[in-house]
Amino acid sequence: MKINNITGSPVEGENFYGREKELSSAWSKVLKGNSLILSAPRRVGKSSFAKKLLEKAKKESWNTLEINLEEVSSEIGFVNLLIEKLQAANWWQSSMSKAGKLFGQILESIKPSIGLGEAKVSVVWSRAKIDVYQKLKGLLNHEEDTLIMVDELTILLNRLLKNENGKQDVEFFLNWLRSFRQVSGTKIRWVFCSSIGIENFTSMHNLSYALNDVSKFKIDEYNQIEACKFIEELALSEEVLFTEEDINYMLQLLGWNLPYFIQVLFSNVNQLIQVQERTTSIDTINEAYIQLISEGHLNTWDERLNEYGEYEIYARPVLKNLSRSKEGAGRTVLFSLLFAKINDEDKTDIVLSKLLQMLQNDGYLILKKDASYVFRSPLLRDFWYNRFVK
Repeated sequence: MKINNITGSPVEGENFYGREKELSSAWSKVLKGNSLILSAPRRVGKSSFAKKLLEKAKKESWNTLEINLEEVSSEIGFVNLLIEKLQAANWWQSSMSKAGKLFGQILESIKPSIGLGEAKVSVVWSRAKIDVYQKLKGLLNHEEDTLIMVDELTILLNRLLKNENGKQDVEFFLNWLRSFRQVSGTKIRWVFCSSIGIENFTSMHNLSYALNDVSKFKIDEYNQIEACKFIEELALSEEVLFTEEDINYMLQLLGWNLPYFIQVLFSNVNQLIQVQERTTSIDTINEAYIQLISEGHLNTWDERLNEYGEYEIYARPVLKNLSRSKEGAGRTVLFSLLFAKINDEDKTDIVLSKLLQMLQNDGYLILKKDASYVFRSPLLRDFWYNRFVK
């Protein structure tokens, strides 16, 4: 079956390509009782990978649940969404029937607490939420094999942080999730992922402990063979013929074999071939690449820096400086750059250490063997230079 070139959205079914070894390893960890945080920079394909794990669990007759928090802005919104997803799940309906009136009574006891007008909701919720969260635990059977995917967790956490008691709300929410996982003998497993790094968020706000019982599962770029095969499959789906030289040149330009990077470059090349009647050539690939670094496909890399809070004003000059050079820069150069803004050696050292860790976790930078920091991808560096320096 031919795969479709879907850019931007998570892919499912036959459109999910490769990663067989990683999936096997992740599923093995789940079977051994582990919940997982999918650890990877954005655009590596965490959501698609998590959806594939859900597919695997369904085939093994597990209960599954997918919760995307991208549009959720409050704890009440989370509760509503969780109940909505449960009520739509066939397996949960069966469980509710077996339990008689119990689940129905729990639902009725929760709904009045969350169905109020905006004026009253914050006061009532602050009084009721401990009871509501405790009752939510009773909605799931901890004796049945269940896999729950929670996507865009950090987006919700960032929104909660803006509340009047934001830090306490975030800590409470994460601790509730932790207590859920700590139920003795539970067979419920969780997979957490987010386009905004979970590890960066918890580190920034000293909340890493709240997820230290969850195993980090690293998802990396495609290896060279996988990446070449992926381009071949995409080309086959569009009836385009690339030479081996063409494919290797595309991957050389990208410098980082992320599915999304491959897909958006292929999409631009294919557009030129199909619409502009260009030939399949190195010149066409170069033209598509120049278009790519000038368009909006990579805008999220700029926008996500807004989630860095106080570190954003330091991240931007560092990235701007590094985009000017393929060779990158060492810590001493970057220290001097930030010291000019901070004017405090100790604070500069702390900020730089934290910032470099965050930028590496999120895939902006890597540390080379010669101890210099460079953009992880030439594509991302060229985009940054074109947008903020040129």
